[in-house]
Amino acid sequence: MNRTRPLRLSAALIAVALVAASCGSDRKADSTTTVASTTATTVATTEAPAGSTADTTAATTAETTAESTAGSTADTTAATTAATEAAPTTEAAPDVPMFGDAPWPCGPAVGTNTDTGNEVGVTADSVTIAGGDDAGYSGAPGLNHEMTDAMKALVAKCNDLGGINGRQIKFNYYDAQLLNVGPAIQGACDDKNFFLVGEGWAFDSNQEEIRLGCGLPAVPTYTVSAAFAMGKDVFNSVPNPADETPAGAFAQTTKLLGDAVKHVGALVANYSATQETRDKAVAVATNFGWTWAETNLEYNVTGEADWTPFVKQLQDAGATAVFWSGSCLPNLQLYAQAAKANGFDVPIITDTNHYEAKCAAANTDGALDNLYIRMSYIPFEEADVNPATKDYLDLLAASGGDTSQLGMQATSSFLLWATAASACGNELTRACTLTNLANTHSWTGHGLHAETDPGGNHPPSCTVLIRLQGTSYKRVAPDKPGTYDCDPSWIAPVTGVPALEAAKLDANRISQQFAAGG
Repeated sequence: MNRTRPLRLSAALIAVALVAASCGSDRKADSTTTVASTTATTVATTEAPAGSTADTTAATTAETTAESTAGSTADTTAATTAATEAAPTTEAAPDVPMFGDAPWPCGPAVGTNTDTGNEVGVTADSVTIAGGDDAGYSGAPGLNHEMTDAMKALVAKCNDLGGINGRQIKFNYYDAQLLNVGPAIQGACDDKNFFLVGEGWAFDSNQEEIRLGCGLPAVPTYTVSAAFAMGKDVFNSVPNPADETPAGAFAQTTKLLGDAVKHVGALVANYSATQETRDKAVAVATNFGWTWAETNLEYNVTGEADWTPFVKQLQDAGATAVFWSGSCLPNLQLYAQAAKANGFDVPIITDTNHYEAKCAAANTDGALDNLYIRMSYIPFEEADVNPATKDYLDLLAASGGDTSQLGMQATSSFLLWATAASACGNELTRACTLTNLANTHSWTGHGLHAETDPGGNHPPSCTVLIRLQGTSYKRVAPDKPGTYDCDPSWIAPVTGVPALEAAKLDANRISQQFAAGG
């Protein structure tokens, strides 16, 4: 059943409690290490997105007493969530630094760190992580640099607060330049980084053989390929598994746009990232009211000299809406301008990477006024009702960085990694951190987004639909600021798509495509 979820609930948040409930079939961590016990418990009263539990950390268990109302429950999972209201039982300690609805997972050492230097990237005083983007790609200079802007700001703030249990974070940056993922991941391996954190490379399938070979775990901003999304030792704050996909936007647009989604044409870039996104949409959207008029059109990822032929092919196919997967600038804008010039002004439905200031600012001619974007985050425009969104914007403003939805997603991934790592206490290891990540089944990025299940690799069942009009984004579904549309059935199973078959999932839903002997 579809419901609109209110944004916030009051709850007593236990900063080092793990929620281990899972939903559906989960992948399992390749580790039997017991979660390290911390020596102190931080308790704070916070406001969190309704339907979420306290953003899970890792070691010491504690009790939260909450009173649920309106027939809802405070114990949710990532696939079946419910709106919740809970009353606090403990007042927040005033000296606890907060990000959104939970304390920062950073601080000085409690006790004496016992790291000997034998763990890759870790000493008693430091931990070295890797991040990166595709900013050096000549076809779109600065591509997704907002992720790295967020990472730099987060690392600096975390270090100011004391680091990971007293360990200062060293951040190494690698630019894959879209087409050079191999050298980027090789550099991350050679430089002995503890984890990949907050990186996002569009051609991430090209990294997997090297990443697995050097045993480098990852908490990325996003995943694209089935091989990486389902990869060993990969935990995403907002999972994008190959065998499931968030389908809420298909249901929302069917209700909102009606007959327009009865003849949808797909237009995507001719590389794996966008092809896999299209294939998942084609596989599930018909279950939520869409029908497809055209699914085979692909444009050159480096751009097209003339977009009119694509417009004509969509018109000839009888398309009344377009599902687009690619980038906003310059490609989508140029396509939309060609479509408008040819009288083909139909809705365009796409993904969250198009929620960025540059995309909106470029729409001075209104060619993108029919652009609809699916997302699981509370938009920037609603920071006044969502503390985590405001904290992200304030952090980037103070650091001079640029903001985007992918920047928020990088923020969630950093917080997820830091929470799992900090809970290891005085001895920080990959095995401990991975175990903590695998046991994290309820995560909202401190209130940045709808609840997900990183440990089980399950995406959100809640969706926000926004529209670009002029140079501003507007919420269109649900209507109320700070809320989501949610339905457990919107985590849709995906079968039969080429990338999923190539990933060769094992019984734990972990890809064997690039494993030894795979």
